[in-house]
Amino acid sequence: MTRLGVVSLLSLSLLLSACGGGGEDVVNPGDGDTGGGVTDDTPNAALDPAMGTGTGDTFQEGQLEIATTDLSAGGSTQILATIVDADNGNAQIVSEEYLVTFSSVCESSGLATFSRDEVSTTGGTATVTYTATGCSGTDTITFNLYDPDDTSTVLSIATGTLEVAPAEIGAISYVSADSSAISISTISNPVLPQLASLVFRVVDRSNNPVANKSVSFSLTNTKGGLSLALDESVTNEDGEVTAVVKSGSAHTVTSVIATTLATDGVTPITTSSQPVSVTTGIADQDSFEIVASVLNPGAYNVSGVAVNVTAFVGDQFQNPVADGTIVNFTAESGLIDSFCTTAGGSCSVIWTSSGYRPGQEDDPDYDALDRVNDQNVVAGTSAFGITTILGYTEGEAGFTDSNNNGQYDVGEVFESFPEAIRDDDILNDDAIDLDTNSNGPVEFFADYNSNDQRDAAPSVYQGTLCSDAAKDAGHCAQLMDVRDTAVISQSAANSIAYELYTRSGDNFTVFDGDLDLNDNNIADDSGSFYLFITDENGAIAESGTTVASGGDGYDVSSDTGEVGNSIGELPASYTGLYSSFGSLYQVSFAPDGTPKSVSLTIESGSGEYTLTITLVPSV
Repeated sequence: MTRLGVVSLLSLSLLLSACGGGGEDVVNPGDGDTGGGVTDDTPNAALDPAMGTGTGDTFQEGQLEIATTDLSAGGSTQILATIVDADNGNAQIVSEEYLVTFSSVCESSGLATFSRDEVSTTGGTATVTYTATGCSGTDTITFNLYDPDDTSTVLSIATGTLEVAPAEIGAISYVSADSSAISISTISNPVLPQLASLVFRVVDRSNNPVANKSVSFSLTNTKGGLSLALDESVTNEDGEVTAVVKSGSAHTVTSVIATTLATDGVTPITTSSQPVSVTTGIADQDSFEIVASVLNPGAYNVSGVAVNVTAFVGDQFQNPVADGTIVNFTAESGLIDSFCTTAGGSCSVIWTSSGYRPGQEDDPDYDALDRVNDQNVVAGTSAFGITTILGYTEGEAGFTDSNNNGQYDVGEVFESFPEAIRDDDILNDDAIDLDTNSNGPVEFFADYNSNDQRDAAPSVYQGTLCSDAAKDAGHCAQLMDVRDTAVISQSAANSIAYELYTRSGDNFTVFDGDLDLNDNNIADDSGSFYLFITDENGAIAESGTTVASGGDGYDVSSDTGEVGNSIGELPASYTGLYSSFGSLYQVSFAPDGTPKSVSLTIESGSGEYTLTITLVPSV
C-alpha cells in the first residue's frame, strides 16, 4: 500500500551532515535573493531539479549514496539522494516540495522492504532505510523524482546497487537500541542519556547464535565529535554484541554500521542500525508557551470551576523536548497543579477557582496581604478576577545560529533574561516588573541561583550550546528558567451588566435608547448604537454568554453571538465606557413596515439568567 512519508527535522539533520553540513550549496526559493537563493512565487517554476549525490562541483547525477553496499541476509542500510538545481550550479534545493518514490528489483518480488514507499520532501534530500528480507546477490535501487502536483512525469532518476550475502554463510542483524535519542555532550540532562547502546546479533547459516564472534563498528556521521566507546567487540552466548554511541556537541543524526566476517574469514558482512538522534532535549525560550483553554470562566463567585492549562515545550531546534521534562506552575489565585511532565512536547495541568479572588482587597480577610492586581483604569479600582498563571522550566535563552554549526559562537545574536516572575499586574505595562513593599517582593519569582534576590538579565548567553571560544568568553556558564504567562478573567457567573452607547471614533456617549434619533416624533429613523456588556464587577461576561437581536417593524443587524474567549481588555484609547473590560456589539436598525421596537436578549453562560432589552421610538 502506498503511503506518503514526510522527512522529519531529525532526518534532515542527518542528510545535511551526510552531504557536508553547512558547506552545501543551497537553493531556497522562499528566502529572497540571499545566499545564492532563487526567488519565485510559483512552485518549481524556475528550477531544473536533478537527483544524485553531493552538490555543486561534487554532484554526480543519477547516483545514490548507500551507507553500506554489502549487506548480510536480513541486513539494513540507509540510502540517500540529494535534489539540486541543475541550472544553478547544482545547488541543493530547499523549501520546494518534491515527491520521491523508492523501488528495487528485490522489493518488487517481495524479498526486500523500504521503511517507506515514498516521501514528500522540502529539504532537498530524500532518504530511506532498505532491509533485505530474503534477497541475495545484486539488487538495484531506484529513486524517482516527481513534482507532487504532477506524478505523471518523472523529473529525475537515481540508481545504485548493493550486494546481499546469502543466508547460508551467516548473518549479522540489528536488534535494538536502549534509546533512539541522546543529549548533546555539553548538557547534563536528567531526561536524555549521553550514551546509546545498540545491539546486533550474529547467526550461522541455520539462524543459530554465534558466540565469540568479532564485530567491528563505525558511524555514518561523526559531526560534533560523535564517537564510539569501542570500535570492536565480541558476541556473547546469545550471539549478541553491543555498540555504545557517545554524544557529541552538535545537533545531528547517526547510525552504527556493524561488520563481521563470513565463515571464509575474508568476506565482510555488514548491517546498519536505525538512526540515533543527538539533540538538546532541553527547553528553549522562544519555543515555550502556556495556553489556557478558557480565558473568561464563570468563576468569580463559583468555586471548583476548572480550566485546562497546557504547556508547549520545544528546544533550540524546535524539536519537542524529551519526554519527562518537568514544567512548574504557580497562580495568583485559585488552585493549580504544581507541575506536569511532557510527552511529545506538551503537558497539561488543571487550574481550579477557589479562595481569594483578585479585587477583594477591601475584604478584611485579605486587606493586609499587599496583593498586586491589574487595574480597571476606567473604574479606578483593581480589576476584579484577573488572574495571572506562570509556567516555567529549566532551559536556554535562544540564539541565532548564523553559521549553522549548532553552537553559539561569539558575535552571534542571542537573548538574555532576568529571573522569571509571575507579574500579577502584567496588564498595567508598569516599568517595574517585580513589585515590592518594605519587606521585599510581593510577587512570586523563580530564584534560579538561590541568592534570595531577582537577578537581572546577564550580558552573556544563558544556554548549553556554546563553542569553546564562546565558553572562554563567559557564555554558557549557566542555564535559566524559560517561562510564559497566561492571564484569565474570573467572571461572575449569572451576572450581566450593560449600557447603550453611540460612538464617534474611539469616544462613546451614553445612548438613551430612543429610536427616534432626530427627535422629529416620526418613527422612521435608521441608525446604529452599541451594546456594551460586562459582569457585575465590570469584567468581561462569563464564557458562553450570548447576545441575540430582533425587531418589530425594524430590520435589525448586529454583531450577535457568544462573547469571545478573552479577558475582554479594551483599547486604552476608548473613552466614555464604564469599564476597561467587556464586550461591544454594534446594532444597526432601519424601518421595515411599521416601526415599533428593537429587542436585545442577553443570556448568561450557564443559561440560568436571561435579560431582555426593548428599545422603542419616543413617538
